[in-house]
Amino acid sequence: MHIREKDISLFLDNSLSPGKQKKLEKHFAECDKCRDRLIKWQDLYSSLEDLDCDFELDGLEDRIMQKIKSTQFSNRAKQENFRISVPAILSISFIALVLNLLFEPIIAFIDKFYKNTMAFMLDESIQFINTAKWKAVDIISMFKSLELTGLAACVILISGGIYFTVNRKSVRKA
Repeated sequence: MHIREKDISLFLDNSLSPGKQKKLEKHFAECDKCRDRLIKWQDLYSSLEDLDCDFELDGLEDRIMQKIKSTQFSNRAKQENFRISVPAILSISFIALVLNLLFEPIIAFIDKFYKNTMAFMLDESIQFINTAKWKAVDIISMFKSLELTGLAACVILISGGIYFTVNRKSVRKA
């Protein structure tokens, strides 16, 4: 049976009881697979030790609070630096007024053109629907009035076709 990853990690941290620690040392001496895994874990631990990171938690809260305060102060400083002068506001307002006066007739023309176009399209559509509807009504009423006559004509044509198909030789001879 092989050693679990968690136990290897605890072994390297010396967090196991002395009895279990000796048992794992004995197993590592006998089992090549577990020994290879132990070596990989030792390499990982040494790589982590080589990192130049401060894992100390002492003073972490003070450093975080200092960072927050400096960020808030720099944000306030940026907000205070951005100001719009009164002449700039007046200039922008004047330009907006002039553009509104120039483009108001153009916008009114486009609006009127749009409304007239839509009204024309709706009128033509309604006229087309009415024309098609009355033609369909005429065709339906024609079929209703010719229902019996049309049925009789179909029966006569079909029976004549059957008669000539069956007696085809006699028609050719004659």
